[in-house]
Amino acid sequence: MDDHNRNSLTSIERFIDILSSEEESESTVGKALFAVSEEFGIGRAIGELTIPVGKQQEFPVEERFVFFTSDEGFDKSSAFEMDYPAENNGTIRMILYAMPGRSFTEERYGELRSILNILNMHFGKSYLIKKAEKGALTQLLTGLPNASGYLREVGKKYVMGSIEGFVAYYFNLKGFGLVNRRFGQREGNAILCRYVSAVKPFFKDDELFGHLGGDNFVALVHKGPRNEEFQKLLAGVEIYGIQDGIKFPLTIAATAGYMPVEMPCAIDRIIGSPSDALAYAKRTKQSLVEMTDNLSEEVNRAKAIEQNFQKALANNEFTVFYQPKVNSVTGKIIGTEALTRWFENGRLVPPMVFVPILERTGQIADLDLAMLELVCRDIAAWKERGNAAVPASVNFSRKDLGDPYLPEKILGIITKYGIERNEIIIEITETTSEEEQGQMAVFLNRLKEFNIQSSIDDFGTGYSSLSVLREFPVGEIKIDRSFINRELGQTDEIIIQSIIDMAEKLNIDVITEGVEQVEQKDFLHRLGCDRIQGFLYDQPLPKDKFEERMKEGCYKI
Repeated sequence: MDDHNRNSLTSIERFIDILSSEEESESTVGKALFAVSEEFGIGRAIGELTIPVGKQQEFPVEERFVFFTSDEGFDKSSAFEMDYPAENNGTIRMILYAMPGRSFTEERYGELRSILNILNMHFGKSYLIKKAEKGALTQLLTGLPNASGYLREVGKKYVMGSIEGFVAYYFNLKGFGLVNRRFGQREGNAILCRYVSAVKPFFKDDELFGHLGGDNFVALVHKGPRNEEFQKLLAGVEIYGIQDGIKFPLTIAATAGYMPVEMPCAIDRIIGSPSDALAYAKRTKQSLVEMTDNLSEEVNRAKAIEQNFQKALANNEFTVFYQPKVNSVTGKIIGTEALTRWFENGRLVPPMVFVPILERTGQIADLDLAMLELVCRDIAAWKERGNAAVPASVNFSRKDLGDPYLPEKILGIITKYGIERNEIIIEITETTSEEEQGQMAVFLNRLKEFNIQSSIDDFGTGYSSLSVLREFPVGEIKIDRSFINRELGQTDEIIIQSIIDMAEKLNIDVITEGVEQVEQKDFLHRLGCDRIQGFLYDQPLPKDKFEERMKEGCYKI
């Protein structure tokens, strides 16, 4: 519409015409209000949204939107306002303030209402758009940047080249699950918001504080003194929780991983590396861990093991070595322990490297069952060729015990290869964890029902050793090497003698592992333990070498 026709319109028509003739935006609304501001004496136009706490609204919302302010200013004492209903029992209040020295006359109230009605519709659209944008970049509970919002701000610093002046953090709150259980989810959320309110003032304008959900947070703080101050803040923040109307003081501390940013550095490491350091902190029960080059190498190696495990298993990179168990009087091989070895591209990966990682990821059960299958296959092959076979102990991790069907899986593999059940001994390490002890009791009793033998490894290293003899239906215990790998005295003799005597009365076999010296063998023989395992006779042997030992029949020491 040309200016001549526009000037012939009424004020309200002109206001609507400007809004509808251009792309809807904040500047268009301001332009439309400016066009009628002089005629009506409008100095400012604002919208205020208030949503109270309620069933659908856990925390109050207050939003304010300024549509227009005249260059001449406005008079707060002269206002025309209207209220409109909003979501969740909220209210939108639209307000027009008059210019200084002007006032709104009653004869213009109808037109003013029309302006406010139109502004209310625009406010609703603007609020929804703003809410959607905020939701995409903000954690709505705390109002802090979420992962996307945090990475966007990190990306800005990265592009500007200022990121190297910061330390990146990933942290979560210690014991916050207990806080939620004590106070309930609703008050737990309120406590989380109080924590954020207490920590947020620490950050300078160019530093970052983000909330990834739950009790997981990220931060970017300046290096130097600011970093040291932030670590003190992570050690504990004093807030409170409310229960039955009573305030209870709380100290909220955090476990954190952090990394001083040094370029060159891939942007994904700004979150990834501190997250890895946090995982390491939790695993090692530390409060604060820095991502160093050495730790980064360890973490990457762990990730590679986790990612490559299934492929390595399929490619038969895992094999079994056998360490003989020997009767020290006759020198005869009376059994063997099957030990896992991983040859990755021909290079031996030590068990102490990969076993803890597979236990942590839950993949250890797949490995243990695969090793049992290899052992059963070997025993079946030996017997088919008419060779002698001795009972073989196969290790299972305590982490496997969460599988209630593990005993049935073990029985299925033994049955598959047609070997006798007493030719396999399931070996498991004792534990001091009450939960694991309960799982172990169920597991071992189920094995007993299937007539599958079991053994407790590293006996004597836990605090529950005597209860093991009472509670668990095992056929064998293995005295840990730590009992004999020292200068043996009268105290050692009394302890080991007691273990042997108790086991004998309970009809439990005793074997001592880690025997390396003749003096140790003779010491154990004197106490009545002639079943031993260790380098005195042999180290763990590849299958072909072990077969040779079996053909030889016995050792001579």
